[in-house]
This record gives sequence, C-alpha cells and structure tokens, in this order.
Amino acid sequence: MTVRHILRDKKILSCIAPLDLELILSLATNRPREYLFAHPEQKLSLKELDKFNSFLIRRKKGEPIAYMTGKKEFYGLEFEVNRNVLIPRPETELLVEKALDLVPEVEPLTVIDVGTGSGNIIISVVENLPANIRKKIDFYATDVSKKALFKTKNNAQKHKVAQYIKFIRSDLLEYFLKKKTKFENLLIVANLPYVSASIYKKNIRNLRYEPELALISAEKGLGHYRRLLRQIAEIKSDYALRIICFAEISPEQKNGLAKIMKDELPEAKTNFVKDLSGRNRVVKIKINRASN
Repeated sequence: MTVRHILRDKKILSCIAPLDLELILSLATNRPREYLFAHPEQKLSLKELDKFNSFLIRRKKGEPIAYMTGKKEFYGLEFEVNRNVLIPRPETELLVEKALDLVPEVEPLTVIDVGTGSGNIIISVVENLPANIRKKIDFYATDVSKKALFKTKNNAQKHKVAQYIKFIRSDLLEYFLKKKTKFENLLIVANLPYVSASIYKKNIRNLRYEPELALISAEKGLGHYRRLLRQIAEIKSDYALRIICFAEISPEQKNGLAKIMKDELPEAKTNFVKDLSGRNRVVKIKINRASN
C-alpha cells in the first residue's frame, strides 16, 4: 500500500480528519509530512502498516494525536506532553500575549503560572523575553501534580529556560501563603480547570484521555477560580501591593465569574478580553492595595 493510497482512502477519511491521517502516517513511517507529500508512491513496509493500523485504531477511539506523538506545538514552541498534563490549546496563547504585553512595563515583578501543567505558558513567556528583562523577574511555575511538574521541568530544560523558573508543588497559591511571601508587583497567569461535570460528560469521548484533575471544576466549572480569588484576596491584604491576574475561561462563564468576583474581590478592576473569534476568553483582574 502506498502513501497516496492511504491519504486518499475514503473509508479512513470518513473516520478521521485529513490532518490527523497525515500525522498518523508520519508517525508510523517515521517520516515528516513534507517527505510523504514529496514521495506519494512510496510503499509502506509490513511493520509500518502494522504501526499505522495501531495508531488509526487509537485515534478512532478518540485518543489525541498529541499523546501518540508525545508533543504539541504552542506559541511557536514544541512541548513534550503525556497523560499527566493537559494538551496545550491555541486559545491559551492569548494568555501569553497578555503577559508579554505587561511584563516589560513593570519592575520589580514576580510572575506565577498557577496550574502550570506542561509549562507551556510560563516557558513561552520566558522564551520570548529579552535576556536583560528575564534576569530582573522572579518566575514561578506551580502545580498540585508532582507528575505534571516533572514534565514542566523537562520542557523548561528542553528550551533552556529552567534556570529562570522556580518549580513549586502547590495547590494554587497555597505555598506562597504558607511562606508569607511578600510581593511588590505580582502577575498571575492561570489556565485552571474550568470544565463543569455536565459538559465533561457530554464531551467525554474527546476529553477522557486527558487528566480530569486538569479539566473538571465544581460550581459549573468556576470552583477553582473562586478558590484562587480567595487566595488572591488574602495575598492582597497582607503580602502584595499590586496584583494583576490573567485567567482563561470558557466564554459562557463571563457572568458567573463576574458574580464570584463581586463576592471575593469586589474592589478589583475587571475586564474581559476577547479571542480572535470574538468570544470572551481571558479575564484581567487588577488590584492596587496602595489605592485602597
């Protein structure tokens, strides 16, 4: 069977997307997609066909391509992923953009990536800053999962930025509260679990391979953010002068989060940032204790 025959197989294409098919074929043959397009007449060996069929079955069952390849591109960088971490999504790049817009304007600064997972957010931020600015900032990557932090460290080492980041096992900001860490300017970036149990059940085929710990949250998906806001309120009261938080949400959660904000941080200035499709994707929360 040739590359061309597989890429044009209507039966296969009725089950999976063309791009997925190309990636699976590339994985099975250990050849880049560009090579396969340039050599459509190449025949697959029996071993390659066995691999291809195995990957095809896994994809039909819903397993993400990223877990088969062990990698995922994000913000122009390649990250190692496994089932201990959430697969980076394109919409999360907006968090990186917002952080990069702010970082050069504030000094001194501490940046904390809460629930770092694969480390895609904090690593992308550090990687895209000039060396002279990196050295002036304290970067932290926190996660409650020890296995996730291990992957974060691997990715930071891969991109040669591990020396700039402190890796902390913590339930949200709990570590800093226990240590009574003081901040002058604190920037928090967070892509916390925000999928409700009901939405998870409806999309279980697409989500079941990823860690539930990184996906599901109570209170219609906003339970983790309520806890984070409570911790921010405590830090604001005792340990920080200025706090800015950028957090990713699901677009339909805007009103629900706004209500939680009134409960937990009524004095904060809040605005929502739309993604490229015009949907509310990131919330910006700003608190200045000096003005209160």
